[in-house]
Parts: sequence; structure tokens; C-alpha cells
Amino acid sequence: MAGTVSNMGIRLAIVSTYPPRRCGIATFSRDLAVALADAAPDVRVEICALDRDGLAYPATVRTVIRQDERPDYRRAAAELAASGVGAVVIQHEYGIFGGVDGAWVTDFAAELHRLGVPYLVTLHTVLSKPSPSQAGTLFRLCRDAAAVTVFTETARRLAVDTGIAPPDRIVHVPHGAPPPGSGGDVRPEVNATLEALRGRRLLSTFGLLSPGKGLETAIAALGRIAERHPDVTYLIAGSTHPEIARQEGENYRDLLVLAVKGAGLEDRVVFLDTFLSDAEISAVLARTEVFCTPYRSREQISSGALTFALAAGCPVVSTSYFYAEDMLGGGAGITVPPEDPEAFAEALHTLLSDPARMERAREAARTLGSALHWTAVARRFAGIARAAAARRPRPLTDAIRTDAAGEAHVDVPKLKLTHLNRITDSGGIVQFSENAQPDLGSGYCVDDVARLAIVAAGLCTIPVRDLQGTDPHAWLDTSLDFLEAGYDKDALGSRNMRDAAGTWLDQPHRGDHVGRMLWALGDVASGGSVPDKLRERAAGLLDGARSALPVLTTVRSTAYGLLGLVRAPEPTAELKLGVARLDAALTATATDDWPWFEDELTYDNARLPQALLLGGERAGDAAVMDRALRALDWYLGQVGIGADAPDGTLRLVGNLWRRKGEPRPAYEGDEQPIDAAAVVEACVEAWRVTGREFYARRARRAFDWFLGANRLGIPLYDAASGGGRDGLRETDANQNQGAESTLAYYQALLALRRAALV
Repeated sequence: MAGTVSNMGIRLAIVSTYPPRRCGIATFSRDLAVALADAAPDVRVEICALDRDGLAYPATVRTVIRQDERPDYRRAAAELAASGVGAVVIQHEYGIFGGVDGAWVTDFAAELHRLGVPYLVTLHTVLSKPSPSQAGTLFRLCRDAAAVTVFTETARRLAVDTGIAPPDRIVHVPHGAPPPGSGGDVRPEVNATLEALRGRRLLSTFGLLSPGKGLETAIAALGRIAERHPDVTYLIAGSTHPEIARQEGENYRDLLVLAVKGAGLEDRVVFLDTFLSDAEISAVLARTEVFCTPYRSREQISSGALTFALAAGCPVVSTSYFYAEDMLGGGAGITVPPEDPEAFAEALHTLLSDPARMERAREAARTLGSALHWTAVARRFAGIARAAAARRPRPLTDAIRTDAAGEAHVDVPKLKLTHLNRITDSGGIVQFSENAQPDLGSGYCVDDVARLAIVAAGLCTIPVRDLQGTDPHAWLDTSLDFLEAGYDKDALGSRNMRDAAGTWLDQPHRGDHVGRMLWALGDVASGGSVPDKLRERAAGLLDGARSALPVLTTVRSTAYGLLGLVRAPEPTAELKLGVARLDAALTATATDDWPWFEDELTYDNARLPQALLLGGERAGDAAVMDRALRALDWYLGQVGIGADAPDGTLRLVGNLWRRKGEPRPAYEGDEQPIDAAAVVEACVEAWRVTGREFYARRARRAFDWFLGANRLGIPLYDAASGGGRDGLRETDANQNQGAESTLAYYQALLALRRAALV
């Protein structure tokens, strides 16, 4: 079967830059592909090339991603999946992918995962202190990878320490290199340069030139030893890095030439301005006595040039970057601090003046280099690729089902309350979490405890066998204690924030939290499966607090309170006042093209038409209900799932908000789970009130946002913990699992369950 492991082997796609594009990763991927063909003929390699210049590629390149075109990433992943590849390996370097810190590669990885194609990641850069954006990119890229390969144990340690991937998924596979004397044609100009240097003791550096290579350090070091070693020449072989040339031309090479002239080394430093083939590199290294890597950044975790030199048995003088320290610790060379010409000069002198020391370094390089030859590396890599293909995951699309109306939806995961239990204690529900670990220092708040009460009331309808030992009655008891303690009937307001020790951190005031308190009390009081004692207690608290609704001043706090009062047995004066206030806000602001309650779309938007619809229903006002439905229909269109988008995906208004009369920006800020839950519940209520199947389908479509049917294809619900991630950012999901986000998922889920829509 296509894409599986069998006696016919597997198809492996390598995602990378690729020749004729000139960069170290392109060379690495080409050499890996050639080595796999020789060492593991059952692994049939093809290339998915990252392109920036419309290059013409060889036949082995089956797919091309235009680096700066974001849609290409998901398109290429879908093409690879459809072609039946068994596994994909992504060669990662921040600069070869589009987006901030190369973030668009995560679109590619997410699509592979969704389609059930296993993938591996090879990390060419692992930083000890990545920026939040850099760390986020690698975390998202590696999260679903079958394996993550790194070139050294230091890289493995850094990847673990920075949380890029679990330790058991990170594998050390050395950087490969051709064995000494690899054959091939050498161009006449390269031969001529080497012939002109015959009889000289040769230092060399090869590779694409860029300021990070620190070559001025090695030039200055040569000037310091020139008199002691008059027979030494330094060969700098390589063209300028294409990206540097694109941005700065040949400025760096010109600076090096000036440095050579300034040091009077014109006859001691030779520039060979060309991109060397492997055969030409081999010819240069065969003549090299000491290889130099004077790189400026300690963070460099790999170097193909250093690997090639060691494989050729060359002693090395290098600055102290991570890869050099790992590779040269066994005696194959000397490391010195970066940008220290004096120390670099002394290291060169140590080797050049001591034949025995030079020979020991040469022998250590040969010993180490024998393990770096491409044949051995390719065999190890092929085993990892075979194992990944054999564990081919179930495509997420297999979890998509079509309902009776022909709508496709993602399967709803089995109820899992692990995270809710972790963040809920006798004091309430902890506000924030670091990933899935509760941050006790964040304390508790009325907003979240009210949400907990709503969820707990819903969980009372779930069979005990499905609750995994959770006691929603205890959560209700704790919630009612908290809400009662916070409310001040004389002030018609409530405290909101309480620390982990139980101390209130603010004075009673009015705001959204008071509306949410009324909403929670109404839900608990009307919960048919809630024990009578708790229902009666909630009803009593609601009766004493409902007079707070008239003094709430914002449409949102009014809407929240109204959602509680509509549950009361009889319409109250406060309910009628709340309906009138919301309806007045709508009619005062609404226009034909903006039938909404405010001049901007902010947060928890769908709660406004939901509250007005239910309030109008309880007040028996059909005209109010019609206006509420018109506002809801318009809003569904604004978030991508309106009547004119039958296959639309929910795209919420982010936390930068959207203002009337302004064009919608490409990115509106982070999308919030509470907004998705509001759409779900508003549509559920609209379906209940109108009986229109359209709203039922939109409720399910909105819920699928939590499960990955969103603009990034990333689940906001964490099936491993049962928690809810804190938002959908521009290129990834916030991995923290706070109370608000987790409870939003369960409010939406329980609303669907009550309506028998799941």
C-alpha cells in the first residue's frame, strides 16, 4: 500500500533547500539523499524544495514550496500526503522558511499531522536562549514529530532544557561527511589555485561567506604568527552567502580584502571566490594542514565545514561554539574564545610548531571522522525513518464524520476531566496555568468560579460512570460559597479577586463578574439534575442579588446577568429592564450594514444576541427576538460561518477587536476560546427557539474550532490533559491551559450535549 512500510520499502520526502540553491542545508540534504540511495536502497528519496528564486531543479525534486508564499506550505503537505509518501523529514533552519522566525513551516507540519503522514525534524540550530517566537516555532514544529534528530549531545541537552520536545523523542544522529579522497571532477580554476600553493603550509576555511564566519579573526591571527611561520598561507574558499549578497552585495568580502591589505598579508591570504563541490572540498582538505572555523557565535550547534574537515583527518583551530566544543574535546583540535585573534594565533602556533602535537590531533580527527562518513550516518537515519513510517498515525481526517444533514464534523473526544480536577481545589478554580500546571500564585476570581458553577451544573447531567471520580456537587458547593462570600448586597457589587490563602484583593464593585455571578446562580437554580439543596441555595442567592442587574452599566455585564435571570420561574422586573436595555443598545447603534449593539466587535460577542433572544422569548416579545436573530446571523457572517458560507471555518474576532467602518485587517489578534463557546451556545439556543437546522449545524461547526477546524488547523482542546489552550495566536496556539479557556470548552460541549447535538 502506498505510504506504508513493506518489502518494497518506503518513500521518504526531504523538505529542504536544495541545489542549485547554494546553502549549507541544501548541500547537506543532497548528500543525505545520495547516501541513503547507496546505504539504504529500500528508502526511496524525493525532495520537497524551498525555493526563493524560481530555480530549475533536478528530477528528484517532486514538490516545490515558494518560501515566501504561506499557502504553499499546506498545499505541499497535502500533495505529499496524496502521493502516498511513507514519511517526511524536515530540515530545519529558521532562515529557510517564511514567516517570523520561519513560523510558516508549522503550517506544513500541522497539515502533515492532520493527514496522518509521519514526519521527522532535523534541527540545524538549537539555541540556548531562544526568543519566545523562536521557541514557539520549534515547539509547534516538533510537537507531533515522530522523532527529532540533532547532531550532538549538547544539542540534545539544549533541546530538552528549552522544552522543544520530550527527551525520549530527541535522537542524536551525527552530521555526515564524505570519506577522504572522494572522487569527482575538480574545475581547472580550483586545481590552479591549489597548484599555486604547492610547497606552502596551508590553513584553510571553506563555505559560504557571511559576517558570522568571523574570518577577520583568523586573518588577524595569521598576521600575529607570520614572522614565526613564514611558509604558512591561508586559503579562504567560498562565495558570499546568497542571502548576504542579496541584502549587502560583496561588502563583507571587501572588508576582508581590506583587512588583508591592512595587515600586509596580500601574499599570505588567498581568496577562491566560488562555491565548491564535494570533490573540490576534498581536494582542498587533502592539502590542508590546519582547518580554521573562527565563527563568532557560541550558539552554533552544527557545522558542515567542520564535519568535512574532521572526516578528512584535518586538525582544527576553532572558536568555542557548541559544535566545536563537542567535536574537538577528544583532541582533534584546539578551541579559543570567539573574536580573540591573540588566542587564535597562539593555538595555530601550538600546532604548527609541534609536529608531535599536530600528529596526535590528526590521528584524533581521523578516528572521530570515521564515524561521520555518510554511509554510517545514512544507515542510522534510515532506521529512524523506517520506524517512523511503521508507526504511521491515524489521520485526523479519519475522525471527521458526516452528520445526517451532510455536514462534516470532527469527532468529539471522550470526556476527560483530568485538567479541571488539577486546577480546582477547595478554594475555587485557579486562574492561570503554565502549560498544564496550575499557577497557584494567580489565585481565584469570581469570573472563573461562576463559569465553574455553570460547568458543574452541566456535569450533574452526566452519568457518574463517565465522571472519572469527579464530584460536581462538591464543585457547586465550593462555587456557591465563593460567590456568596464575594457579593455585597449593600454595594450591589462583588469582590472579584482572591488569593490562594483566601484573602480578597479588591473591594466590592460592579462589572462583568457580577453579571457572570447572576448567570451562574440562575443556571444552578434551574438545573434539573442539581441536588435540591444546592438548587434552593442558588435560587436564594439569586433572589437576593438580582437587584444588582439594574445598576450594571455595560451591555456585556447586562447580557451575562440576563442569561441568569431568564432561568427564573417567572419573568422579573429586572429581566424586563435588562431586555429593554440590550434592545435599546442594539436599535441605537444598528445600521443596515452593522446591525450590532456597539460600534465595535470585542470579546464574548455572541453572548449579546444570545441574551437578547432568550430575554425576548421570556418576555414574549417576538420583535425583540427577530432583532436578536438578525444580529446573530450578521455576526455569524463576520466570523466566517454565515448562511453564505456553507463550508466556512470559524474565524473569531481577535483581541485587537474590529471597529465599524474600518477594513478587516489580515490579523486581528489572538482568537479566544470564550468567543468560540459563545458562538456555540448562541447557536444552540437559536436552534432551540427557532427549530432551524441551520443553527444546529453552525453550533457544531463552531465547536469544531476547539478541535482544530480553525484558520491554523491547531486543536485548542488538549486531548492528553483535558484542558483548553489559552488562545489561537497569529501562527500558533498559546500552550497555557487556564481556567477560562478550559471552562469555555466544557461550557460549549455541555451545551451541545444538552441539545443532543453530539
